Amino acid sequence: MSALPSVSTVAERPLLKRTVAVNRQPGRVVLQHLRDEIELEGAAAQLFSKMEAQLDGKTPVDAIAAGLKETPARLRTLLGQLEKAGVVSLLSANDDAKLTTGMEFYAIHRERCLYWLEDVYRHPLWEKIVTGKASRAQVLGFAFEKYHYIEAAFEHMGIAASNASPEMMPHLARHFIEEYTHGDIYRRGLRSLFPDDIILHSQPLPSTRALVNYLNECAARSSFAYYAGNELLQMTENTGDSDAGKSVDDFYGAMRKHYPYTDKLIDSFIAHTKADQALGHADAFVLMCESVPPLTRREVNDALNVAKNMAEHLVLFMDGIDTFYDRFATVPRLPCDLKSE
Repeated sequence: MSALPSVSTVAERPLLKRTVAVNRQPGRVVLQHLRDEIELEGAAAQLFSKMEAQLDGKTPVDAIAAGLKETPARLRTLLGQLEKAGVVSLLSANDDAKLTTGMEFYAIHRERCLYWLEDVYRHPLWEKIVTGKASRAQVLGFAFEKYHYIEAAFEHMGIAASNASPEMMPHLARHFIEEYTHGDIYRRGLRSLFPDDIILHSQPLPSTRALVNYLNECAARSSFAYYAGNELLQMTENTGDSDAGKSVDDFYGAMRKHYPYTDKLIDSFIAHTKADQALGHADAFVLMCESVPPLTRREVNDALNVAKNMAEHLVLFMDGIDTFYDRFATVPRLPCDLKSE
């Protein structure tokens, strides 16, 4: 008597991970997952291309095979190899109810964020400033937009705290209280170049406002997903790692060399970073992850999506500074009045 296939095998639903980029080339398919690349050639590339549209985590392997007029065994062989490579998940009924602990999520989140931040760190504005090619408007625009971003923390952090779960509330309330006046640190640096009333009346770029608005939106919807996104932003300020610290020091050193008038501005940037470190903000998210209840698959996906979108907003934030202040040399931007053209 032949053995019947197990229910879990029949019901396996292949899912191409959202972090996988598919690049098609003549005769082959390249799957890029974070920093890894998996190459498929010949028959394997053809089979993957045929079933790619159905790798949505909803359709069982047998149903995909029937629709493609392929044998389930052939599909499972390729899918098994892709699963080992980390680009495909084979979901079963058990996975639907699987919970992820906060610390498991923390490890996944950190790995993904380090990858998503690569586009931010490769932004051309950094090199322009380091090499002295950035204009005065771009340099001062960078300082003003950082000020507007930090100053707006009271908006989204207050919203997040007011919508927090019991487990998240102590962490969010503490961070909100500690971050509330950090915009003043940046303002002290800007006061070395501009009158205080000009600074207070300056207006952020729409791209800066979009970043803040997205934080506000996330904070109102899910305090945990909000902070998963906020943590990606915090990672750009955290210089506790020796390599990251050296990179930031080198950046500020080059900025002082090419733009000596920014000396006190840079002092304010460093003062803010040190204030965050002294308050333990680099550890805030791990403490949250230690305290939250296990997360459902939907909650995990939501939080990771928010973090990825935050990285994209951060690139747009940099684009705004680079593009606008390259074309318009007036810094800061002031609100329109009756005398404006």
